[in-house]
Order: sequence, then C-alpha cells, then structure tokens
Amino acid sequence: MHELRTEPRQRRSQRSIDAILDAAERLIHEQGQVSFTANELATYAEMSIGRVYYWFPDIPTVVNALAERAGNRLVTLFAQILGEQTATSTPLLIERAIAGLCDHLDANPATVALCLSGAEQSYGINIQEGMTELARGVVRARVPDAPEAEVELVARTIVGITLGMLRDYTRAGDLRSILRQELVYVLSAWLYCRYPNLTDPIWDAPVHNIRPSRRPIAGNYAEAAPVYPALSPLEP
Repeated sequence: MHELRTEPRQRRSQRSIDAILDAAERLIHEQGQVSFTANELATYAEMSIGRVYYWFPDIPTVVNALAERAGNRLVTLFAQILGEQTATSTPLLIERAIAGLCDHLDANPATVALCLSGAEQSYGINIQEGMTELARGVVRARVPDAPEAEVELVARTIVGITLGMLRDYTRAGDLRSILRQELVYVLSAWLYCRYPNLTDPIWDAPVHNIRPSRRPIAGNYAEAAPVYPALSPLEP
C-alpha cells in the first residue's frame, strides 16, 4: 500500500483512513476528475484538515491510496468470477464479469474517473493494468493459439471499450441497466466476429465483409456451450 505518514495502530485509526478515502471517492465522483482541495477533503471526511494531514502528506498520496484500494477490490472480484466460469460460454462469462464490474462501480464510483484521468501517469494505471492482465488470461485460455501480440491487442481493446462505455455509468440513472446490457452485447458481438464458432458459415464465405481472426481450438467451454454473438432469451 502507498506509504502513509503514520501507520494505523487501531481499528479506529483505520476507520479514519477509510473515511478520508471514501470522501475522496465522493469528490472525484461528483467532480468527474481529481481536482479537489485538502479543505474540501476534510469537509467531506468530517474531520479537521490537520487530521487528514496526519495520515496523508498530500492529495496525490490520498488518490494513489484510493486507486490502490479500488484496484485490489477489482482484482479480487474478477479472480472470483473468472475462477468460477471456466466452463461457461463467452457471452455469459462477459455478462457476469460486467455485472460484477458495475456492482463494483456502484460501491466505488470513482474507479473509471481514476482510469481516465488523462494525466501522463494516470492514477488508475494500475487498475487498468490489472483489468488488462485478467483479460489477457481469458483470451489465452479461450484462444490458445493466439500470438502474444494479438492477445495484448484484444485484451487492451476489451478494457478500452469497457472503460469508455462505463465512463458515465454512475450518472446514467435508469439507463444504467440498458448501458450494462449494451456493453455485454458490444463485447460479445465483437469477440464473436473475431473468433466465430467452428460451425459458423463464415468459414465457407471468404468474401464476407467482417473476417474472423483465426479458427477456434475446441475446449470444454466451446464443446459444452457455443459462443453466441450476443445473449438471447434462449441462452442457457
């Protein structure tokens, strides 16, 4: 964890640190960027500015600690989801991963803003890299003959599409469920176009406008549940 000015020694001290990070989370969510002052942070945390500085020497340290907390929570969440879905079709895996991510954003609404801060060294760079590494693992497992350059491209595209579409998710109100569903559709359709099922007619249609990347290698997930271009009511 990023170094604090003073290490916490009691549960009450940890609550103070969490209150500061929660306040930073709310400020970033409300402002859409990292631009709050120490005075604003102290007000939102309902403590004196001296107490804030007791734990954190400056605002960047607070934001880095917040990003680290969000990243750790995301990695734990995705590791659990992916570990339970080894025999699941790709669209259903995407649906469950996006559902988990959106639940995370409901509880940690500054995550996307941290990733898209636009700074040369984004506060959320480690969050993005953690998500990308998890995506790499899924691509390697489901397209085992893909070269590393392709794995990297596909993984970073997945993360880029996801963060871009979820940029305003926490402010979308009643449209959040639609946005969530559309993101699943976009990722499922794009990945299906790139890696169609082995029985797809496109393999015998060489002039088709959208060409797949490579033929799939049969695996448990492909044999048990074909990869559909998007979810439908008939999906298991």
